[in-house]
Amino acid sequence: MRPGRALVLTLVLPFLLMVAGLLVIAALAGGLPANQLVAPVNAAFNAARVPEAYREWIAKAGALCPEVTPQLLAAQMEQESGWNPTIVSPVGAQGIAQFMPGTWATWATDGDGNGTKDVWSPADAIMAAARYDCALAEQVRGYVQAGRAQGDIQDLMLAAYNAGPGRIAQYGGIPPYAETQHYVRNIRTLMDKYQDVIPDIAAGTPFGMAVVEFAMRQRGWPYSWGGGNTRGPSEGFGPNGNNIIGFDCSGLVIYAVYQASGGKISLPHLSQIQTTMGTGIVPATRGSQVDQRLMAPGDIIGIDPNRSGDYSHIGIYIGNGQMVHAPKPGDIVKVSDLSESFYANANWQVRRFG
Repeated sequence: MRPGRALVLTLVLPFLLMVAGLLVIAALAGGLPANQLVAPVNAAFNAARVPEAYREWIAKAGALCPEVTPQLLAAQMEQESGWNPTIVSPVGAQGIAQFMPGTWATWATDGDGNGTKDVWSPADAIMAAARYDCALAEQVRGYVQAGRAQGDIQDLMLAAYNAGPGRIAQYGGIPPYAETQHYVRNIRTLMDKYQDVIPDIAAGTPFGMAVVEFAMRQRGWPYSWGGGNTRGPSEGFGPNGNNIIGFDCSGLVIYAVYQASGGKISLPHLSQIQTTMGTGIVPATRGSQVDQRLMAPGDIIGIDPNRSGDYSHIGIYIGNGQMVHAPKPGDIVKVSDLSESFYANANWQVRRFG
């Protein structure tokens, strides 16, 4: 592309603050009505496939607008530059997002907050590319609504990034340029590289299913001690969190429950406290003895490995004897089978929100 051809927590709040936070958490009921739930998704962003230096920026930029998902943006950067932040095209497009100088002058962004807007900075260029994409999505949506163009908004957005938005209006859709048509097709194909198919999950309540879907979308993010908040993956701290963008077990629960509730339920960042909240479904019981027929997708499972009362791990039940969670340092957000001995031999407490 040549865009000019037209383009992170305090892990543990001090304990008293966390306890105080419990007093202001709204009644742990309610949530999104069925007709306000996000559309079901069948693919989750696999951050592990993005070069590590760029994961944070792809995640941040991929949350700016609905059309620009992290997997689409990752595919676009691969198509543009092969993740090379110093490349210059034969016509002068620059950097990882291949901005032409004139387009950069309009969309230059200080993505990393260092006081400069540098086209050679991946942080700046990736954030700028997403801003430009989002603006193009709005522009081409206007064309479609006015009857001046037809087609999928994301496809038209990508075509506009490559050929310029004026060409979309001129031709009433993706222009008949081989390069532009290849550009759109190739990014759509590359998206498969940066996403994983979400397996079928058992039916549950609308709120519980939303919790599951928000959590499942985060599969592939690395474990980061203290990572994760209401907005998504974030940098943790300590030996297992510094410079790692991702989630720990309770951070993933915070994010999924908050998003599913439309911002009504904000949980503290500690599994031991999360395990005391919501509605109790299963009291302290050895995992292998839990009647999973009592459980529903979206339930929160506190795990006490030593059966000592310390629920040091937590995950989200997705049905079919499985949970999605951020297991441990060096691992990623993933689905695990609850029949594994570590979980089956631990005590569980199952809680329900919504």
